[in-house]
Amino acid sequence: MQSLKNIILKSLEITSGCTEPAAIAFCASLTGKYLQETPVSFTLAIDQRTYKNAFAAGIPGAGDRRGSEWALLLGFVMASPENRLSIFANLDPDALARADQLHSSELITVELIDTEGLLIDITAFGRNRTVQARIQGGHTRVDLLKINGDDIQLDQETVNQEAVEPFSDALFVPENWPKVIDELYSDNELQQTIRQGIAYNMAAALHGKKYVHADGGGLENLVMGAIYARMNGDPIPVMSCAGSGNKGLTCMVPIVSWARERTMGEEKEIRAVLMSVLLTNLITSRFGEVSSVCGAQYAAGAGVIGGILYLQNKLDLFNGAYNNFVSAIGGGFCDGAKGSCSMRGNVAVSAAFNAINHARAGFTVSGRDGFLGNNFRETLDHLARYNPLVARFELETIKILQDK
Repeated sequence: MQSLKNIILKSLEITSGCTEPAAIAFCASLTGKYLQETPVSFTLAIDQRTYKNAFAAGIPGAGDRRGSEWALLLGFVMASPENRLSIFANLDPDALARADQLHSSELITVELIDTEGLLIDITAFGRNRTVQARIQGGHTRVDLLKINGDDIQLDQETVNQEAVEPFSDALFVPENWPKVIDELYSDNELQQTIRQGIAYNMAAALHGKKYVHADGGGLENLVMGAIYARMNGDPIPVMSCAGSGNKGLTCMVPIVSWARERTMGEEKEIRAVLMSVLLTNLITSRFGEVSSVCGAQYAAGAGVIGGILYLQNKLDLFNGAYNNFVSAIGGGFCDGAKGSCSMRGNVAVSAAFNAINHARAGFTVSGRDGFLGNNFRETLDHLARYNPLVARFELETIKILQDK
């Protein structure tokens, strides 16, 4: 159980702005810290999914500066890897001016890599020194840092080199979840991290209300506004989950709001958020932190179902509710991180509650239908089989983005 607690803890991280630009900036900040001279050129080798996600995402405090190249330059000039995914929180006019000067010189060569999993490999060339930093398999998982071709010791307080262990089969069985949540809740550090995440993400939901003025709706609009604000580059920190701030917002805000509307108390809301976070991680483990499908829908939306059913003491309905849910949202491929992700989050939350309501009323779709299985694990196994096929969409998405 200690291993699971560590996995959950490491999946929760404060981020400023969209996670992919922040990860690029974090990697670039390592090269900025160690190059110690004016760069003459950069190379950026990046997986196509991370490139896609960074393309249109706003950067807090950066105005219209968006995309992988701006994230690289801003991270390089700030040279503060100790700030990890919160690196943009320290963006100031001086950093913007220095990044503008480098950008005008067109120093960056970008190579898109067709690979499974996250990859950000940045080499900064100076006149006397070359520094290479690489992140692979996770937004802060630095697995290579070299100066002039020689490996250098990594600061363990700054980077995370540990690979995520696979989840046990027992964790995919809803009957086991109440006991798992009891054990996770008993960990004081995990409790405090969830409290912190709730505080950040509920504040982001309150901030995002200024963007959503549609009549009707409730919890889904809270998520929608928060995601839009974040994708717009508003300077609001959020607690990410399983490599995504949008997942963090989606898997926490509706559950906390629902529990508070019914004055269920802090313990209940923390336990329910733990349930949602666990499910978000379980599903993300099958698709990857940066995936071909929309994580806010596929992973965090299912997390909402688990969290709400936990609050209702109805986890026995999860298998049916989950099949109802993926029947509605199945096929939602990811075309990058941007403002319209707010609509994806809106749909995820409304579809989650719709699926629960139908399951509670006795309606669940059959496991014989389409890609569905007879339980959560079977359906998830079937969905994961589509992942490499849906990835083909990304090549066309990137062509569309590059033509804009």
